[in-house]
Amino acid sequence: MAIVPTVGECVEMKDDRGIARRRFWGALVAVSALAACSSAESTDDASSSANDLVGGRPDARWPAAGYLVHGATFDAAKRAPVSCGATLVAPNVVVTAAHCVLNASDDVWAFGTGDAGCESCGRSSMPVAVVSRQIHPQFHPAPEGRLDVKYYLRNFDVATLVLAAPIRGITPAALPTEKAAAGCDYHAIGYHTPQDGRTSRAQRVSANACVEFNVNLGGDPIFEVHPTGNSALCHGDGDEGSPAIAGDPDMPLLHGIYVGSVTQGLTDCQRGTQFLNGYEAMFGFRDFVEAGIVEGQKAL
Repeated sequence: MAIVPTVGECVEMKDDRGIARRRFWGALVAVSALAACSSAESTDDASSSANDLVGGRPDARWPAAGYLVHGATFDAAKRAPVSCGATLVAPNVVVTAAHCVLNASDDVWAFGTGDAGCESCGRSSMPVAVVSRQIHPQFHPAPEGRLDVKYYLRNFDVATLVLAAPIRGITPAALPTEKAAAGCDYHAIGYHTPQDGRTSRAQRVSANACVEFNVNLGGDPIFEVHPTGNSALCHGDGDEGSPAIAGDPDMPLLHGIYVGSVTQGLTDCQRGTQFLNGYEAMFGFRDFVEAGIVEGQKAL
C-alpha cells in the first residue's frame, strides 16, 4: 500500500476485474485531488516530524502494541530510534508489516513495549531480540516483472516475528473473528520521537480512528482508516506496522496493521487530509498469524 503504480498503469491492467479496478483508481484520483487542496491550505504541519503520529496523545493503554528497533548488534538496536510498530499476539510472537523488517534484513531486531528508550517508564519493557521471522509467502519484497501489482500495492504486507523470550505481564492481543465494522471505535497507535538527533527515546501515542471501508485487492484483505481529531499518520519511521486496535485495553483486539497510504505523497503527516490509510486486516490473515504463533510455541 505504501507505493502505488501510476494511474495510467492501473487503467491498462487487463483482467476480469478491469472495470472495478478502473473505478477504484478513479476514486483514488478524486480523493487525492481533494487531499492536495486541503494540504495546500494547511501549512502548519508541513514540518511535522516524519515519525510522529501527528495529533496523537500519550497513551499507556493497549500495552500489547509496541515497537521495533534494529542495529548491527543487540546493544546498538536498543539505542536505535523506533523503526516500526508491532503488536504482541502471543507471549513471544509479534506481528508487523513485512516491508519493515526487510528494510534491514541483516540487522539485529528487537521488540519493546511502552515508551522506547525508557525501560523505567511505566509499563515499558526492556527490548527483546527477534530470533526468527515469517514473511507472508505472497508478499513481494521486489517487483516481479514489468508491472508487479502486488509489489506496488504492498499486498500481503504481513510478518510474524518470534522473540528470544516471552514478554511477561502483558496480555497479547487477540485476533478478530469478523471483519472490522465501519465506525470510529478504534485506536491508531504510533510513536512520537524528538527530532533533535540526540535521543532515541520515543513516546507511545494514540489517536481515535474510523474504519471507512473494507476492500479485497487481489486476495489481500485491507481496510481504510481515517484518524479523527485532526490526527495524521506518517510514513516510515515509527508508524508503519503499528496497529488499529479496539476492545478493553487489557484484552485488546488487533484489527489491522498500518502498511501505508495510497495518497502518501500528498497527505503524509498532514492533519485532516488522511482518508486512505491502508491497514492489513487481521481477520483475513488469521491462518498466517496463527501459524506464526505455533512457531513461537515451538521456541518456548
